[in-house]
This record gives sequence, C-alpha cells and structure tokens, in this order.
Amino acid sequence: MKAGKLGRRSLEENVLRHFKTKRKELLLGPSFGIDFAVIQCGDSYLITSMDPVTGELDDPGWYSVHVSCNDVATSGNRPQFLETTIMLGEDEPDERAGQIATGMARAASRLGVDIVGGHTERTMGLDHSVAVTTALGFGRTYVTAAGAREGDVIMMTKTAGIEGTSILAKVGGRGLNGLDEATLRRAAAMKGFLSVVEEAEAAFRAGGVHAMHDPTEGGILGGLYEMSVASGVGFEVHEARIPVHPVTKKVASALSVDPLRLIASGSLLISVDGGAADVVAHALSSAKVRATAIGRFGGTKRVLLRRSGRREEVDETVQDELWKFMDEMPHRPKRL
Repeated sequence: MKAGKLGRRSLEENVLRHFKTKRKELLLGPSFGIDFAVIQCGDSYLITSMDPVTGELDDPGWYSVHVSCNDVATSGNRPQFLETTIMLGEDEPDERAGQIATGMARAASRLGVDIVGGHTERTMGLDHSVAVTTALGFGRTYVTAAGAREGDVIMMTKTAGIEGTSILAKVGGRGLNGLDEATLRRAAAMKGFLSVVEEAEAAFRAGGVHAMHDPTEGGILGGLYEMSVASGVGFEVHEARIPVHPVTKKVASALSVDPLRLIASGSLLISVDGGAADVVAHALSSAKVRATAIGRFGGTKRVLLRRSGRREEVDETVQDELWKFMDEMPHRPKRL
C-alpha cells in the first residue's frame, strides 16, 4: 500500500460518505479539499482543523502546530487555540513526549496560540512517535478552498516544497552525499518558514481573495488539484512561473524527486479576482512575503504547462514525493 493521503475516490467512498451532518450550527463539514470546518457561534464563526505529522521524525511537535494553524489561517482568520495528541512509539521513553511537547510549545509561542489541552499515550504497533494537533480560531467572515472562480489569478507565496526540503535534508541519507554541509543546513533550516498565518491574514485583508489553500501532501500540484475539485473549476499553471528555491532544486535533483509534488507547507495558494491581484501582491510584499502569479483558474481541465510546452493534465490526487522516496528506502529511519 502507498503511504500518504487516501485518494479522492477512496476518501469519499470509505470515509466521507459515512459522516452525515445534522446540527444547523455546522456550516461547513467534512469535504475533500477543504482545510477546516466552520461552526456558527452566535454572531461569529468557530474555525477548526486537525492534522497529524507522521513523516517528520526529528521535531514533529513543531511541524504539527504549524500545519494545523496554517489550515485555520487559510480562512483569513488567525488561529488562537490548540489541542494536542502525542502518541509515542511502543519502545520510546517518556522523555520523547517532552521533546515533542517542547517543539509544540515553541511553535505555539511563535504564533501567539495557546495550547489548552490534549492527550498523551504510548501506542502499540507504532515504531516512532506521531504528533496531532487541532487548531481553533474565531472570525466574523471567512473564505474556503472551494471559492475559486472562473478567471481568478492563481498566486502562491514563497517557494515550492518548503516542508519536504526540510525533512529530506534529514532523511535523505546517502543520496545527499554530493551536497555540501552548508546546503544541507540551509535545507533543514527551511522548517523555520512553515507558517502561512501572517501572509494569509495580509492577503485576506487586502480584498479580492476568493479562496486560499495550504498545499501540504502532494505539493503545489496536489494543492491546486484539491482547490480545483472543491471549487468545481479547472486551472492552467505554468511550470516556469512556479518558484523553486535553489536549495530545494539541489535536494530534489540529488534524490530524483519532483519539487512540484513535494509536501509544501509554508506556501499559500490564493485565488484572487484579476482586478485585485496587484493589490494582494502589494499587501504580501509589505508583509515581506514573496508572491508569484503562476496561472489562472478556469475551464474544466487541470493543466500544468511544462517548460517544453507540453500540456500535462493533473487528473488525480497526487502522491507526495516524500512518501514515494521513503517507501523506496531500504531501511526507514525510526527517528533522528
């Protein structure tokens, strides 16, 4: 079996169809490609999302806080609270829980988020620890990944494959032997750029934003596919316009992975009204965040226009390059 997210059809057939929502307060429930749930609370909305971290073996607490907080931030609102779950591998010592909790606390402090509770256990059958967080925030308005419209400009922040680069720098093994130590340090340090909370807030406040999405597993292409399905509209993006950091290029080349399909927490996908694209770009620049227009939503097909001019259709849930790489490793590391 392939590691990573279930494909769209499997998720819908085996999971989502069993979840029937009944309460009128639930305005947005379980759905493919949607980052969070929305619950009516008086004259405001509770926005909440949960994410596990299973592929990062060194500092899963840090990563887990950022990925769930990013999901809430794609609504245009800041996360405010967190609940946590720490599941230790059956042979890991209690002190490992302390290491994970320390990472969670560091990330939460950086974002101004309070951890309000959770659960910690040692789990039979696990050979390494898993961290899970649920982020919550309140807002009076929001956007979702399902709001992209015909003709919208697709913008992305920062560069592709940020999270994947930081993880592969630590688990890439002998495949990275040809890279110098400075490059590997810079790759690992990219975990410091995982948050999209500030840029999501800045883009949303600028106006003209119809949808935002946090591209995680499956990378930039996976995130675009999810937005496209959720919104019911196709897209065309240009490979040559998608920014890839030079360090990511080196790591991806050394390990033969596609940076456009590499787990991409740290980048934000934004669907913007064409007339507001410059305003949003200026707002992001003022927040010291790089933003790039990479294509448009429209039509029914999902197309990546390669540098060669070849039109490549993105027609299924994208398996992340990180999982493909780790699946092919003869001996997976338990923890660094």
